[in-house]
Parts: sequence; structure tokens; C-alpha cells
Amino acid sequence: MTAKSKLKEPILSPSSRTPPHFGREMAAAAELVFIPSPGMGHLVSTVEMAMQLIGRDHRLSITVLIMKFPFDKSKVSSSTQSPLLTVAEDRLKFVHLPQEEAASAELRPKNPVNFMLEFVINMNKQHVRDHVTKIISTDSSQLAGFVVDMFCTPMMDVAAEFGLPTYVFFTSSCAFLGFMLHLDTLNRNQDVTELKDSDAELEVPVFVNPVPAKVLPSVVLDKEGGSTFFVSVAKRLRETKGIMVNTFEELESYAVKRLAGDDKVPPIYPVGPVLHHVTDEKEGNEEVIQIMRWLDNQPPSSVVFLCFGSMGTFDGDQLDYRRDVLFDSIKVKLVTADEIENDIRKLMENGDKSSTEGIKQKVKEMSEKSKIVIKEGGSSYNSIGRFIEDVIINVSSP
Repeated sequence: MTAKSKLKEPILSPSSRTPPHFGREMAAAAELVFIPSPGMGHLVSTVEMAMQLIGRDHRLSITVLIMKFPFDKSKVSSSTQSPLLTVAEDRLKFVHLPQEEAASAELRPKNPVNFMLEFVINMNKQHVRDHVTKIISTDSSQLAGFVVDMFCTPMMDVAAEFGLPTYVFFTSSCAFLGFMLHLDTLNRNQDVTELKDSDAELEVPVFVNPVPAKVLPSVVLDKEGGSTFFVSVAKRLRETKGIMVNTFEELESYAVKRLAGDDKVPPIYPVGPVLHHVTDEKEGNEEVIQIMRWLDNQPPSSVVFLCFGSMGTFDGDQLDYRRDVLFDSIKVKLVTADEIENDIRKLMENGDKSSTEGIKQKVKEMSEKSKIVIKEGGSSYNSIGRFIEDVIINVSSP
């Protein structure tokens, strides 16, 4: 399949994407099951993507199955409450899968990547299977397939049990997607973990220039299972019916074209940027509002923010230890964000004027295009149309 055939297929026009006989008052014709990763960054963008899809076509309905880590005591469900349900509440459902509380103490991961794979496979497959069975037995719409997070590809096995196709929502870039696929190719001929800390330079098809192995994310070359995990994910990605990527063609034109021209890669749908729009204080979480007010009242550059993302938090003893280390090393000059920004500006201003102006102009262009691509007629808007068309055709086919 050529790049042209993958990215330039006929799309749904504004008039045809929602036929007159499919209105809000009628049941959706196709239902998708979304399975996001429990990580907050993955969950929020997946919900936003689901909202965009049902907002584009009244024939679609979506059920989002929400998993939680066994040791996670936070309210992940807060991300799926208003205002995320204001677009089409009747066609966007959230199901919170049971949390395995009993095993919490033993399951706090030493290796988060390995744990993610075990967690998805061993603890939630049956829950997903049960809810899909319930959807099939009770819903009037036809189940059209799974849309799984880039780290939830093991759920493809459950989709296959029901004879359903699996799509992927890839929350990272096309460049990283292409790198993962290349990692799988490399692993067929060598142990990729041997590349760690080596002087090797890799020719990755989606990258314009060779990449030194030393700058690769350490987890993908991890001998403790990280590499195995990423390679296994890449293998499953090749088996999917299509991959939606949170990027847009104009931003990653080289990577998008290389992937689209590879017959061994499923159809690529650049649908980004998928953004979570922050609400005002009246609609926000009161606890978050209080924290932000407290931060606003602190002296500039006086607060150190420590974060593991959505994978966990520091306990009291850990915070005390980090505080003591920080004070003991205070003789080392701490650099503020403002100082870093000022130094970067000086560097750019003192450099080659034509070069820096070109970079600034490119950044400005991409910023402007990121707003255009999601509007009617934009590349991502059209890409979403192609994805919806594929889903509807798949349901309509005998």
C-alpha cells in the first residue's frame, strides 16, 4: 500500500458524515469500546478523542472502560466527570472496572513497565470480557471494535474472541511510533539491550538523521523487561486494523509519510493535537483550586515540585529526605525557570540571526497550523473522517 492510498483515500464530506436518517433521536449504528491506559495523561486524551468522534458522527456511540492500578488511591474517575460529558452524554458511557484491593500491598511495582503488562493481562482481561458480553446482550447498536491505548495491546486477544477488530490510539508521536516498530525489526536480528551505552548509531526510517544509541530512552533498552515490553507492544501494533496518532501531518510530515508508505504498517490516522481544555475555577476540583491558590501566595522560585506522573506519589519520609538533601546542597546554585529562559533567549539572540529566525518562524507556523488542522477541512479533521468511515464500513460489511 502506498503513502497515497493510506492517507489520501476519499473522506466523509461535511454533508455525508452525518446522514439525515441518523439523528440524535435514533440509536447509534456502531459502538466502539475504548480501553485507555490507567495513566492520567493517557486517560484524559483518550476521553477527549472519544468526545471528538461522537461529536463528528451521530452514528457512533462509545463505552470507555476505565482501569485503575491496584495501589492507586486517587479518584481517576474525576477526569471523566463534567465537563467531559457535556457533548453527547447518551452516546458516551464510562464503566469503572473493579479494582483489586486485596493485592495492593504486593503489587506495588519494582519495574513499572513489566507491571503494566502483567496488570493489563492478568487483572483486567476478564473484567473487559464480562462488560463486552453485557454490551452485546443489551445494546441496540452493533459493536464495531476496540480502540485500545498504545500500552493496552494485550486486549486485542479479548477483541479477537468476539470477532472484533482492534484500533489503537497512540498518545505519543508518529516518530516514536516508528521508532517502536523499528525496535521490533532490530530485535529479530539482535538483542537490542546490547545497544545500551554503546557508540552505535541507528538508522531509524522515520528519523531524518541517524540516532546515537546513547540518547535513546533507557527503558526501551532495559534488560529487566522494559525492552521486552516495548518490542511486544510493537509486534501487536502491526496486527491492528489502524492506528490513530496524537499528532498532525504538517508537524511530522517525514515520519507520517514513511509510515504511510510501509506496507507492513496498518493505516495511520494523524488526529491530533488532542488537547484537554482546562475549565475555570467554578467547574474545577476544589482541592486543586486550593492548592493553586496556596502556590500563588508563595514567594517566587520557593517551591520545588516533585512528581512521578500518575504512577505514584512520595510518602512523608521520602519528602523529608529530599528536603534535607536539598538544604544540604544549597551551596550549589539553584537555577530558576526564568534564568533558563533568559539564557536561552540570549543564546538565540547571539547566534546566527538567519538560523534562529528560521526556527522561531517554524515554531510559530506549527502553532498556527495546530489550530487549523482540527477545523473542518484540516488534515486531522479529514483523518478523523477517514477513521469513522472505516468503522462504519466495517459494521456495514456482511
